[in-house]
Parts: sequence; C-alpha cells; structure tokens
Amino acid sequence: MGIIYATTMDPTKTELLTSWLPQQDFFSGTARPQLDTVGGFRLEDPAGQVGMEFIIALDRQDGTVYHLPLSYRGEPLEGGQDHLLGTSQHGVLGLRYVYDAEHDPTWQQCVRDLFAGLSVPQHQNNSDTDEPRVTVEGGMDTTGSGAIGIERRPRPGAGTGHYLSAEWVDGAGATQRGAVLRMA
Repeated sequence: MGIIYATTMDPTKTELLTSWLPQQDFFSGTARPQLDTVGGFRLEDPAGQVGMEFIIALDRQDGTVYHLPLSYRGEPLEGGQDHLLGTSQHGVLGLRYVYDAEHDPTWQQCVRDLFAGLSVPQHQNNSDTDEPRVTVEGGMDTTGSGAIGIERRPRPGAGTGHYLSAEWVDGAGATQRGAVLRMA
C-alpha cells in the first residue's frame, strides 16, 4: 500500500489543474475554475514508481463536477509531453512530473487490474487504507481488452455495463454516487 506524505507540493495539484482544465474540450466554464476536491481515491503501482490519484473536483464558478485522474512520476513519461500538466516540487519525493493519467500506460494497466478484481482502490488521503466507497459494478472484466473511458463530468446515478462507481459531495453538500470510469 502507498504512503501518503503530509507534505507540500509547489505548485499544488489544484494550481496545476486550474491552469490545465480550461484548455480541455470537456471544460464547461467560461472563467478560470475555482476547484475544490470533493471526492476521489488512489491506485497503487505494484512497482511503486508511479503515483495515481483520481480527483473529483467541484468548480465553484458554475457547480460542474469534474473527474481528473492524475499520474505522478519521478522521471518524464516517454512520449508524454502532450499530456504533461507540469512539474511540482514534492516536499519528500522531490521533483514530480504530473500527467493527465489517461495517457499513462502504468495507469491504464492498473485500471484494468482494478476492473479485473486484481487491485483495490485506496483512500485518497490516508496511507494503507482501502476505499470501500469505490466499487466495480456490472461484474468483473477479466479479459483486460476493453477500452477505458473516463467520465470527465460524472453525473449521479447508476451506470450501465462495466463501470467504476465513486462518491463525491456536490455544491449543495449532498453526497452523490455515479460512474467515474467505464470499461467498454
């Protein structure tokens, strides 16, 4: 299980996301977003080299909820320049390269393992803690051959097919649950 360090990042994940998000085609806002983390979880890289966090954030500007998976690496991801949000100085681990995780091959494999029941989601903020509020729905996918789809703007409610369900808190303070990833 991964260690969550009580330390700083400069710039912070929120600062990196705030700059990156308006450039994405799924961004619905008209102004610079004001993001609050309202849910999420982590996955563990069996090799211990890549950090993976699934951030669910609320944009206070317009109330839109976004699902923003990130991967963190100590070295640049080969061929990943177009998916780099930026670098950040981690107070314990040093320089981290922060990527839109969708394009990270380690993230892709770990998500496939999650859908196959070979890994367990981890709490976003606590070391060595499973996250039971994140569940695979629609049965396990043991083929590992489907395309992974990210619900970038998750909506409350049940999904269809093989999907990953997670919880978040909406702008009114109510707990919501919905699909955040799909396996096609």
